[in-house]
Amino acid sequence: MRVLLSLLLGLVGWSGFGADSPVTFHRDIAPILYQHCAPCHRSGGAGPFPLLTYADAAKRASDLADVTARRFMPPWLPAAGPHPFVDERRLTDAEIALFRRWADTGALAGDPAQGPPVPTFSSEWQLGPPDLIVKLPEVYTVPAEGRDVYRNFVLPLNLKERRYIRAWELRPHSRAAHHAFVRVDQAGEGRRRDALDPEIGFPGMDLPAVIRPPSGHFASWQPGAAPAQNPPGLAWTLEPDTDLVLQVHLQTTGKPEPFQPELGLYFTDQPPTNQPIKLGLGTFAIDLPPGRTNVVVRDEFVLPAEADLLGVLPHTHYLGRRIEGKAVLPDGRVEPLLLIPDWDFNWQGAYRFREPVRLPAGTKITMSLQFDNSTNNVRNPFSPPRQVRYGPNTTDEMAELWLQLLPRSAEGSARFQQALVQRIAADTIAYNEARLRMDPNDGMALVNLGRARLAQQRIPEAQAFFKHAVRVAPNLDEAHYYWGLICRLQNKRAEAAAAFRRTLELNPNHARAHGNLGFLELEAGRIPEAAGHLSEAVRLDPRDALALGTLGTIRAQQGQRAEAVKLFRLALAVDPQNADARNGLKALGE
Repeated sequence: MRVLLSLLLGLVGWSGFGADSPVTFHRDIAPILYQHCAPCHRSGGAGPFPLLTYADAAKRASDLADVTARRFMPPWLPAAGPHPFVDERRLTDAEIALFRRWADTGALAGDPAQGPPVPTFSSEWQLGPPDLIVKLPEVYTVPAEGRDVYRNFVLPLNLKERRYIRAWELRPHSRAAHHAFVRVDQAGEGRRRDALDPEIGFPGMDLPAVIRPPSGHFASWQPGAAPAQNPPGLAWTLEPDTDLVLQVHLQTTGKPEPFQPELGLYFTDQPPTNQPIKLGLGTFAIDLPPGRTNVVVRDEFVLPAEADLLGVLPHTHYLGRRIEGKAVLPDGRVEPLLLIPDWDFNWQGAYRFREPVRLPAGTKITMSLQFDNSTNNVRNPFSPPRQVRYGPNTTDEMAELWLQLLPRSAEGSARFQQALVQRIAADTIAYNEARLRMDPNDGMALVNLGRARLAQQRIPEAQAFFKHAVRVAPNLDEAHYYWGLICRLQNKRAEAAAAFRRTLELNPNHARAHGNLGFLELEAGRIPEAAGHLSEAVRLDPRDALALGTLGTIRAQQGQRAEAVKLFRLALAVDPQNADARNGLKALGE
């Protein structure tokens, strides 16, 4: 009998043996707190108070029972599903019941010898001390009232060698932070724009093409987000002399809010061996009448090739209630991917699967998002409710579900890239049309719509958008650049050159304006001027294969053989089909 009893206790655990068994802090409650709560509820953590000792927890026993029963704490939005996520903080029903029994039976301490050791933390960073901590050099003050602030802050890294990022954590140190994106800037464009603005950072949601997200990665932060960690083989790369640009959405809180974030970077020696793809499902057609409780928006995407789904990132604002993502397999079976039954804007985040979800070609990924714009929604920012449409402010709405996918072959990756080009073009049009509905004189939205029409070879429509952009946003460099591009396509060389020069007056680091001026100077026979502009284009964008090949041809004609060979090889490394480089090397006997 004694052996049988020991086996039973080992299987069910002491705290679960017997409905009348007393629940104590050290034996039953501490293990749960230390695993799920202590990372935030500790000295220096994000939580407002510690939960490491019996005294810490006992005075809050009733509150702990209440917030765990409502699943308000620990904060974890996704419901349980067939594909668990990394670092899930969801409590089991049995664990929640322990908190209630503990509170109702006097919050007993129990024997400290029966509990686990109190966890220790080496630093305030959740993953321990980072390899590099970058802090915004100055404090930016968010005004007490007014519109939401969209601002970009340059974080110089001063790296002298290539680094691979396996993880990163943002500590905003401000209640005003709504969300943030980490972007990579190798051209120094962020510094240039920062220098033009009297305050630290520079405004706007639109960044130039040279300031890019780490390819295929979410690189986003939201309130309550855990540190972003990349699986082995999926690190992202930082080259020497690269800056990071932190693009932040800040919201007013009723009083001036200081904002001076820190970014912690964790390095690895392992370079990336795989290239993921980031795909967004969503819609800009959001129109929520006041009082409506069940407005649902949807989107879908059919995978053009087999891929592993690595993670998901949902996003909406205060009126979003239920978010669901599914995979409809080619044989008709439905695979649940994500369900958030009760969205809470304050605890959103990205979720990485413990094991990649393999999805065959032809799988349809679906997203549905339900909104509640009624008084039943306690998070509704308006009382009484108002009409709400798509927009960037927290009192507007969004509906997004981002996917990180890893194609299982090089051919599949190429198919994804082709499909994404078409999808991004359609999304660009819808997004910028939504922006123009909010502001008909949004110069960058006009430029983006012109670019989309240009890609579709609808030249007259593109020209009209660019002309309008130059008129309403005369200090926008991209408006003048694309007006010059249209003029060049129409063989209006003098007008094109004037537009490119105006672009460079506004932005001396505009690589494509330098490149186009270089080609115009070359056509006019002004070789030194052409070489000067093409050299600048290559310096600012080392992956401009066209500029590299053309400059190589000029150097070869000038008798600078070694420089020409170097430029041709650089061009071929970017574009193996570059005709100038291939023919140039052949002519030089290389």
